Amino acid sequence: MEIRKPILDKNKLTDTILATSPLIDLDEVSITNGSLDDEKVEEIKVNSSILNNLSFQSLKVDKLQISDSFLTTGNLAGAISYQTYFERSLITKTRLQGAQFMECIMRDIAIEHSKCSDVSFRYAKIKNVIFLDCDLENADFLGAHLEKVVFKNCNLRNSQFSQAKLEHVSFKESDIEGISISKDSFVNITVNTGQAIYLASRLGLNIED
Repeated sequence: MEIRKPILDKNKLTDTILATSPLIDLDEVSITNGSLDDEKVEEIKVNSSILNNLSFQSLKVDKLQISDSFLTTGNLAGAISYQTYFERSLITKTRLQGAQFMECIMRDIAIEHSKCSDVSFRYAKIKNVIFLDCDLENADFLGAHLEKVVFKNCNLRNSQFSQAKLEHVSFKESDIEGISISKDSFVNITVNTGQAIYLASRLGLNIED
């Protein structure tokens, strides 16, 4: 599956620092190191930027928008965003444990090598997204709409997909033990043979040779 890449000209980026403000607008900047831990912010807007080693742990933000950007070795553990929009961006080696992005919109996003256990994407709209080598144990996708989403080499143990609408979603290279998923979604997902047997047994189907 192909996703659209960030639209970013590294030659135009300005080095800057992360400063606390009710409204944070980061446009065509490069930032290395900085913290908004435990802060309360009205809006953060990131566009065509590179953010490296920033910490937003337990941040509360009314509106978070990230587009055409790269986030590397960041920390969003425990962060709460009430309106979240991610588009054409790469998030890698980032902590998202326990973050709450309920009803967020995600399009053309790659999340790689990241710790995402207990993250909440409840009622989110997620399209053209790749999760690669991510720990998503106990992740919550309840009621979400996932379209063209690939989970590759991910830990999805005990993750929640109840009431979710799944279209062209692939789990076939991930650990789905304990996953909660509606049988109505089975026609729109891709799994391997072992996963198919496991899901069938979860529905109470007895399989004998």
